[in-house]
Amino acid sequence: MTTRRIFDIYDLNSAFVEPTAPTQTAPTAAKRAARLLRGAAYLAVLAGVLFLAALLVTVTPLGAIDADITVPFVLLLLATLAAIVWSMVRK
Repeated sequence: MTTRRIFDIYDLNSAFVEPTAPTQTAPTAAKRAARLLRGAAYLAVLAGVLFLAALLVTVTPLGAIDADITVPFVLLLLATLAAIVWSMVRK
């Protein structure tokens, strides 16, 4: 007497269970390297922009203003770093 396989909802190897979603593949090393390279390029551009902003503040008459102008620079730095992290994570 042969036993017939029946559908069992708890048995993932049941005869009736088929995969419904494509398998997720891990990012390859090339994709990870490209992501890191893109992040490094973004950071290099950020460093150049911050250097130009520092020159703008110290060399021009804007530097003679007795006001706390570091807050916008810090906010811009944090927002840019957050954008860089977001762009690296989402792709």
